[in-house]
Amino acid sequence: MAQNGDSTPTAIETKLADLNVKDSAGAEEKPKDVSPSTPSAGEQKVIAKFLMSNPAAGSIIGKGGANISELQSQSGARLQLSRANEFFPGTQDRVMLASGSVNQVLTALHLIWSKIQGEQAVAETMMARDGKSPQLRLLVPTPLCGSIIGKGGATIRSFAEDSQAAITVSPQEKQPLGLPDRVVKITGTPDQLLRAVALLLTKLVESPNYTRFTTSNVSYGPPLAPMPGSYAPVGYGPAQAGPPMQMPPPMAYAKGAPFMQAQQQRLEVTVPVPEARVGAIIGKGGEVISQLKSVIGVKIRISDRDDFVPGTRNRKVTISGAAEAVQIAQVLIHQKINQAAAM
Repeated sequence: MAQNGDSTPTAIETKLADLNVKDSAGAEEKPKDVSPSTPSAGEQKVIAKFLMSNPAAGSIIGKGGANISELQSQSGARLQLSRANEFFPGTQDRVMLASGSVNQVLTALHLIWSKIQGEQAVAETMMARDGKSPQLRLLVPTPLCGSIIGKGGATIRSFAEDSQAAITVSPQEKQPLGLPDRVVKITGTPDQLLRAVALLLTKLVESPNYTRFTTSNVSYGPPLAPMPGSYAPVGYGPAQAGPPMQMPPPMAYAKGAPFMQAQQQRLEVTVPVPEARVGAIIGKGGEVISQLKSVIGVKIRISDRDDFVPGTRNRKVTISGAAEAVQIAQVLIHQKINQAAAM
């Protein structure tokens, strides 16, 4: 890991200059509808979550928290990791939250990778399956994935070409019910990883719904159940083979108006919800479920009081509608369940 000294800031500043997000004409990319008071891409505030192996997490924290304190001081980013026994569902990996400006988060990642590369045993736990290529895994809220994938995968393909990293997004159809985030795997050299993260984060913060679906929690409850079907992830980049998976177009949004759904595949899923938590989904006078139906544009059916998932005390909540709208409704229902459990 880089030590304090005159050369460290210069090296990091040079790295960030190389990572500046440019458009095709070479100019710095600005968010749509930019105004004079809008911060530049590197100054946009973000909350980014990454999966870290347990050894890597321990190395980041350090004895008595010494390393994480130094990382935060040098980068300006705030870093937080889930507890040693709190893993992202379906993995043995911990969640690291990095918040601050895009440049601060990139600086933190640069420092973390510099440290990890100096510890071979730790570095090996952060490699792709080939055992040779470093890999970062970024967690992205499901409703925001459309913005980084783009129509027909155009956006993620351009990011892979720009960064020369391989980028894959975990398949939506295999997403465990109630799990609000999908995993974006980025594989390449450390410089390629940082460039890809810069592109992805800059694109995410442009979404009008970024703050709505981005949370600062690092703890995830167990997923309710896997969704049926077996699909390959959508991905692009030098490590990918075969034709890309065609994703449905993202939903269009309008301020002050309900979601306007693009033509896309229909989906129906059943979410098992504990009997004691059903009231949180319905809301006082049916307020919550009515809002989900009218604003998101989905149909929701809740099974009768004595109609449980076999062998459980879980009621069946069936959501149907446009695929992306159903995914959004699942995220919001999961949030309501967690809020009720915490009370």
